[in-house]
Amino acid sequence: MKRSHLIAAVLLSLLALILFSACASAADTRPLPVDWSGTDLNNGTFRLTVRDTGRIEDGGYFTAALFLEDRYDAAQILALAPDDTVLAGGRTWTVREIVPHTDDGSGKVYAYEVYPVEETGSYLSFEPLEDGTFIARIDDWVPVTPVGEIRVTLPLPDAFRYVSVTAGEEDEPAGADMFLKDADDTWTAYNTVCVMEDGVPVRITHASYPWGPEETTAASAEAVPVWRFCHGVREGLETAVIKGYETDCETGLIEAEISAEEAEELRDLALYGFITDKASDLSVTGGTHVYTFKDQDGKILLSIEMYRGLIVAVDGMYHYSL
Repeated sequence: MKRSHLIAAVLLSLLALILFSACASAADTRPLPVDWSGTDLNNGTFRLTVRDTGRIEDGGYFTAALFLEDRYDAAQILALAPDDTVLAGGRTWTVREIVPHTDDGSGKVYAYEVYPVEETGSYLSFEPLEDGTFIARIDDWVPVTPVGEIRVTLPLPDAFRYVSVTAGEEDEPAGADMFLKDADDTWTAYNTVCVMEDGVPVRITHASYPWGPEETTAASAEAVPVWRFCHGVREGLETAVIKGYETDCETGLIEAEISAEEAEELRDLALYGFITDKASDLSVTGGTHVYTFKDQDGKILLSIEMYRGLIVAVDGMYHYSL
């Protein structure tokens, strides 16, 4: 790993540790943190949003924005009890009751449905996976976390296969030409799956549904909200206490003063900003600013790292818009 990426990974790990320490009780269950330093974007199965489709003919490439499904620790899900809170889909749910659903044949539990205290109008359940973790399902979609982008240069390999799913029925696998004809910037990570091998997509499956949360429009499918990109919680940001820190390669985080005006600008960025595109594959070794948003109980809702007007992630730096 590049030294710059290592430093960024360490800093983010420190922030994750702060977050975990503040929220580690069973009464506050959050998705497992993404291992940015260990996520191989070149290989694996990801949720996908296809960007820059206008460059397919004029440029010979498109951008694969990759996401991973949010995973939960099995022990925390199995220990959920009334009055506990769960973070899922960017909001918190207070548990009123948990109902297990079992398979009639095997008797195995295939989902734990959460009846929340809040009137959400949505269905929330947790489903066990073979690796021992759980995923959340809200209505018909699974929450995801962005992990990075890869520019895919055409042509795609001859072995590439594209599968379209309509009304739950899979069409016969097709080749790259059909995929490039169908690919649309409004495809979302909630209905598109991509298998990557050596940095190249080898299989993409796109379904006609689900579309994901209500706020997933053509614009939000193309640009990820800043609070979601930075793995935060939107609920509570309006009243969160904001603190600033400077990063130093040797001493770590140093608290820095921010004015009331700066704090409100940061709040607007967190609430209304969108990530638009990647500015650079390079990260930085220090001199960045980290801003934390805490609720009235001191729990961290969001942390944003910035460098010269760009948002810093382990895989590079990103532009944003308001």
